Amino acid sequence: MVRTKKKKTLTVPRRKLPLDIEEEILARVSPRSLRRFKFVCKDWDALLKSKIFVNKNFACGRSEFMIQTHSHIYSINVDLNDDPTIKVTDLCFDSPRRHRYFVCGICDGHLFIDSSLEGSLVWNPLLIEKPEKIAKDVVCGRSMGYQYDGSGTKKIYKIIGCCSTDRIDRVAVLEFATNKWEVTHCTTSDKTVGSRDLCMVSLNGNLYWTGSKYPHNGEYFIEMLDFSKEIVKIFCILPCVGKKQGSHTRALSIYKGDRFSVLQQSRKTGETEIWVTEKKIGNGDDGGNVVWIKFLNILRPDFPMIVRHHSTSYFVDNNIYGKSFVMCCRSKKPKQAWVYIVRGDICKKIKIDEVACEFKSSAYVPSLITISRKETETQHMNSISRCMSHIIHTTKQIHVG
Repeated sequence: MVRTKKKKTLTVPRRKLPLDIEEEILARVSPRSLRRFKFVCKDWDALLKSKIFVNKNFACGRSEFMIQTHSHIYSINVDLNDDPTIKVTDLCFDSPRRHRYFVCGICDGHLFIDSSLEGSLVWNPLLIEKPEKIAKDVVCGRSMGYQYDGSGTKKIYKIIGCCSTDRIDRVAVLEFATNKWEVTHCTTSDKTVGSRDLCMVSLNGNLYWTGSKYPHNGEYFIEMLDFSKEIVKIFCILPCVGKKQGSHTRALSIYKGDRFSVLQQSRKTGETEIWVTEKKIGNGDDGGNVVWIKFLNILRPDFPMIVRHHSTSYFVDNNIYGKSFVMCCRSKKPKQAWVYIVRGDICKKIKIDEVACEFKSSAYVPSLITISRKETETQHMNSISRCMSHIIHTTKQIHVG
């Protein structure tokens, strides 16, 4: 019997990427996929619990569409590759007692949901936590946003609405830390605002929309609800033109997570123009230095007329495949949801089979950001503690002096 020597197999040690490189890669992964990564290893689990990383992942996130029907909430992910496709996900929102509900707004991936019978909820579809209940009150026109604390790093989430008593409009504010409504002051909105478009977007915790003044002078602007000052004011002038009010349809969206995009379509010719802001919109910017650049022009027979309706929303993207315009809208007969994708000479129309009814759509970025009331309570108490310490220290200095 001839003995044969076994060949020795060399085991190459597994090389591990440096943590900073891993973090850069993971920050660009979809938050839906990241949820499963926390079970891979302890390092990744710790990373996903880091607020810095979660905020970084949100900043790198890609826009999707949120669609709300009378019974479901869907997320529509658009893959803008060489041959664009969509993926529909049922977010499985279980309405309490099956009552009708309405998505009032979206902030940091959280849906602000209102029900006339059950009250309001704040819910992040990607987290396992139960929706946060909001205190009931006779408040209408509510919107969700945030302001930064004195340090400029921590977000204080709040809901602002209108409270009308004795024919006087007042501002009502609810902070998550207290979950109590407080009427602060009378509204200071400019009464000369005559036209406000339906598309509203959230950026840096504030709410923005497009509008024009009455009497009409051909000038359009972005108006904002400033959550830190709790007032409505004009933010900046738009590049849009239109001598007659109603001659064009306009819509607002977020570009690259930190900039604005505005769309204007002529109701006569169907020509669609899209602009984006040249630089990012920072927290606290007053809009005085905003510069607009032309992003895209669309004039083609297979592109629909945009209806000024809550079912219409859009976003734009610029990747290795080129500039893309993506819009979610409905057809009237039959009622059906569609996604239009325009890139170069291509206009692709994709049917959303799950939505063949009335719906509301919004462009948003999913996130793993948490808004826990326990956490906000702690932040609130820490803020009070710092204020009290400052008062005590100041009082001692006065007595010593």
